[in-house]
Amino acid sequence: MLPGVLRRFPGNARPPSLPNADGRHYFPAVKSRLLAFLILTATCFAQQEKRDIKALEAKAAAGDAAAQIALGLVYDTGDKVAGVEQDRRKAAEWFQKAAAQGVAEAQFNLGTMYEMGVGVKKDEKKALEWLEKAATQGFADAQFNVANMYATGRGTEKNLSRAITWYDKAGVQGMTRAQYNLGYLYAKGDKDEGLEPNSVKAYAWLSLAAADGDPGAKKLRDLIAGKVNDEQMAVLKKVAAELAAKVKH
Repeated sequence: MLPGVLRRFPGNARPPSLPNADGRHYFPAVKSRLLAFLILTATCFAQQEKRDIKALEAKAAAGDAAAQIALGLVYDTGDKVAGVEQDRRKAAEWFQKAAAQGVAEAQFNLGTMYEMGVGVKKDEKKALEWLEKAATQGFADAQFNVANMYATGRGTEKNLSRAITWYDKAGVQGMTRAQYNLGYLYAKGDKDEGLEPNSVKAYAWLSLAAADGDPGAKKLRDLIAGKVNDEQMAVLKKVAAELAAKVKH
């Protein structure tokens, strides 16, 4: 079974066929990026402990996308120092406004909220629509979640070919979970989906994930290595090295 990646959030449920489930710890990851961005730009409103919520709301109401996302994050978690109670419905509303402006982080957050039914009514079809918008902009976590949805048929019909395409995009960006899922799929194959086992591609992707410290990837990679001769091993290593050269670090 594939290991869970983005689903470290509420609930650790994993799909029956893939080891890496959806990325659900998106809020903390996005929040850290956004805070760094806000601090380094003219749209920085205040230090983390002393946010000027009124100023932030004014910016957000005026259409500032960065402020809309920041305000959504505040409502998502609540902020005792600023006197803001957690309200995920409001968080979703602010993410929606920024998402409508084409901001990938907001599209990802909104899509994940629809997928989980947090702050909005659960709707996997809408979740996929928003996640694909973010994925198309190169947002790796969104690409990974979209791949998982196609791989498991959530919000759409199962389509392993599309799943592999999105896993590949996330994997090339250095996402270990996507690399492992690709390696697992290529090692296992899927006759119903027309995917033939491919030990060369499996070894290459698993090698990348193993290099990032994934124990499951190392174990599966070594199983593949144990079934080939020296000549075949040379081919596996060559392809793995070529793939590694294309991956962002």
